[in-house]
Amino acid sequence: MRIVAVCLLALLLMPVAVSAGDAFEIQKVADGVYIAMRKPTAPMAVGSNAAIIINEDHVVVVDTHYTPSAARALLAEIKQLTDKPVRYVVNSHWHNDHVQGNQAYFNVFPGGVEFISSHATREDIEKKAIPSVKQELENLPKQIAEAEEQLAKGVGQDGQPITAEQAQRRRAQLEQRKAYLGELRELQISLPTITFERSLTLHREPRPIHVLFFGRGHTRGDVVVYLPKEKVVITGDLVTGANGWPFPRDSYPAAWARTLRAIAELDFARLIPGHGAVHEDKAHVERLAALFAAVGEQVQAAVKRGLTLEQTQQKVNVDAQRDAIVRGDAQGLRAFAVDIKTIIARAYLEAKGEE
Repeated sequence: MRIVAVCLLALLLMPVAVSAGDAFEIQKVADGVYIAMRKPTAPMAVGSNAAIIINEDHVVVVDTHYTPSAARALLAEIKQLTDKPVRYVVNSHWHNDHVQGNQAYFNVFPGGVEFISSHATREDIEKKAIPSVKQELENLPKQIAEAEEQLAKGVGQDGQPITAEQAQRRRAQLEQRKAYLGELRELQISLPTITFERSLTLHREPRPIHVLFFGRGHTRGDVVVYLPKEKVVITGDLVTGANGWPFPRDSYPAAWARTLRAIAELDFARLIPGHGAVHEDKAHVERLAALFAAVGEQVQAAVKRGLTLEQTQQKVNVDAQRDAIVRGDAQGLRAFAVDIKTIIARAYLEAKGEE
């Protein structure tokens, strides 16, 4: 099954406001460490997983989902675990489904929450995430009006008649879009207040918390949170579900392979991914590293030979790495056929030293 980081510009379903109990499955990963995993039936507003780390006198949260309502739903879940306040929020990278809930923490704990990220992630939130919200505010009302007109005529986006079941589904999607637009109009993305170059350590009882930047990967600023005492690593979208791969639109595949290998060198037993269930070993990290390394090496060779992107797309062969990840899933194979083109294109730019 393909599990991807949902990006603001490529939603199939717009998020709806989230209420407590609808969004997350809370699972204990280690003493004081939990994953808030999106329920399969949850609104798309939930977006990413979150990690909850309960320290002696405060809480650390990793990633804040797609909307403030999703973040508030998580805060309600945290209150079921502890009455301690959230004092630190880590944004693993800039994608909207990991940062747009920051505002909720600021509102609940004004002046009392520090937001942590890499330098690059703060820059990308300013230069990419915030402008994409403004663009969505311009586009979404038009999309809603078009969808309402189509429903009134009983047709789909292609102008062809739709069934009653299809109309019901599209009507539900339209309500989600309207709810999302309402949240978007009130949204203010809270920027990270603490940034770092390579590593940052929170020396708090009962555990040290290491926030590490190993290099580019899913984006140019991904960080991981490592808990050596519990042997837990939290990766954001550097890693997702066990039978999938993260959305590659903003990726650096050759560097991603190196970053994943650095993660694999950490002494951990459990991994909390950006989307999907907890990993109990390093196997999927190693499979992803092999895929991105194979792409990077072949694309680098193609660029040295002066091949065009189109020629490179035809030359790269990662069937073995694909099969190790997809493992016969028909839907996964179809999705891979689409995303591998993006992965190769990103590696091509990377090899040429371009963005």
